[in-house]
Amino acid sequence: MATQFESFFEELKSKYNITIRESAPSEPELKASVENFKELLKDLQSRGYVHMADLTAYDEAPASPRFHVVYELISLQSKKRCSVVVPVADLDPKISTVTDIWKGADWLEREVFDMYGIVFEGHADMRRILLPHSFKGHPLRKDFVVDYRQEFEKKVVDEGMFDPFGTTVVRGQGVNS
Repeated sequence: MATQFESFFEELKSKYNITIRESAPSEPELKASVENFKELLKDLQSRGYVHMADLTAYDEAPASPRFHVVYELISLQSKKRCSVVVPVADLDPKISTVTDIWKGADWLEREVFDMYGIVFEGHADMRRILLPHSFKGHPLRKDFVVDYRQEFEKKVVDEGMFDPFGTTVVRGQGVNS
């Protein structure tokens, strides 16, 4: 006899045409398409998976599809986890933003964009978050040349953007005003 937990995921399997495997004991991994993943996430949220613990990606080159976006969800009420994995296109990787579902996805989507070049369509501020804006490439892609040397612009183009290399001058009240 199937548990309530198992029947819930079986219902999702038929409703969204997804595949399910167990990534860890009692932790299902749902593989959804880029077309229906957002509805699946909303459904999971309405059924208790209200906390998005992480959003990341991985590159399986040379396999196709190459890129996968991973959403790690937690049900605080039932103390259960699940992952939703969404394969995205190889040549022009794009997926819809989930910032309208979880505001906390904002910086995580920017990090995935910065490291993998996956664009989150509808994101309000899709720009680099970890690397300088003039950086070329995406360092967590398997085809990124590790010993590649780049020259970075010495001036800050966007005065409102923090520069981790020290050329940003922070003005305010206090000693440096």
